[in-house]
Amino acid sequence: MAQVVCKGTVLKQTISSVLTAVAQVISLEVAESKGETYEADTLDNSGAGIPKKPTERAEGGDVTGELFFDPALAGHQAITDLITTPALCVWNIVFADSGSTVLAFTSASVGLGVNVDLADGLKAPFTLELDGIPTFAT
Repeated sequence: MAQVVCKGTVLKQTISSVLTAVAQVISLEVAESKGETYEADTLDNSGAGIPKKPTERAEGGDVTGELFFDPALAGHQAITDLITTPALCVWNIVFADSGSTVLAFTSASVGLGVNVDLADGLKAPFTLELDGIPTFAT
């Protein structure tokens, strides 16, 4: 079992139909994707446990991260464009493993903040709300 280093992982955004690397990404977090369930308890259930059943749907969650922000970079402007002109966007996270494994997903909305700190570079935390669930390597 290999341990995959994070350095070398790349976030790519679709810009003009081309997957393009997002510059200066510091961190990424893919939130838990989870299958949806419903409570399936009935009056004749004599057990103490509450039975749950799958709805056959899943919640994709969010992808969050932080980058060193350069408002003059076209790639960073493409991210802010998704805030001012919301649209679905295809993204890939390409891991730095030997197979360059890809986690593909589509964002339904994008959020971006800006952190200005005297003792640090200009940073921007961001959130990509997923449309559906990511495509996991199986």
